[in-house]
Amino acid sequence: MKTGKIVVISKLKGGSGATTLTRELATAALDVGQSVAIIDLDAQGSLTNWWNRRTAATPDAGPKLIQLSPENLPDMMEKLRGKFDLVLIDTPPSTHDALRKIASKADMAVIPTKPTPDDLDAVGPVIRQLRGFVPMAFVISQITNKRSPDAVEATELLSARAPVIGRTVIRVGYYRAAGVGQSGFETDKTVREEIATVYDNLMALLGDYHA
Repeated sequence: MKTGKIVVISKLKGGSGATTLTRELATAALDVGQSVAIIDLDAQGSLTNWWNRRTAATPDAGPKLIQLSPENLPDMMEKLRGKFDLVLIDTPPSTHDALRKIASKADMAVIPTKPTPDDLDAVGPVIRQLRGFVPMAFVISQITNKRSPDAVEATELLSARAPVIGRTVIRVGYYRAAGVGQSGFETDKTVREEIATVYDNLMALLGDYHA
């Protein structure tokens, strides 16, 4: 029986780049032949809207969108693990107890954050909610460039708490692709290289935790 990996994309503060990261990782996994499911728990529905645009253009395009409520999802996670190589769950900006229950049944929680003081402050409650329930990793998102002082400082700060598996720069390629149901990974060479690093580091961590 297939034993897939489940990754929760967690955040407390909106605008962290969680939905962008979810669709980019999904398409990176598809590119290497993985079967992928995405679950949109955010009331804004941005991930669902992207999937609708994607399948309107190409009905059979992956990933598979699974629609479940936060309350019902935990009971379905083992079944999903048996059907897909990778399940990515885009959560709302919250530390609700239901999300901790979901995370406790996942293999990894990835926490994207911008390197601003307000965004880094919002990471603390997420860490406290998830610590002891699921391994964590960070992605520093929407930085001006990878050598900027704020990106370097954020990396040093967060690395003391959990692995930083990548940094993503503000790029038009992410958003232009999303508007037509694609990802920057699929359409932009620079984004592809950036996301490939995040994806490879995530897969390495999943292998370390679940050999």
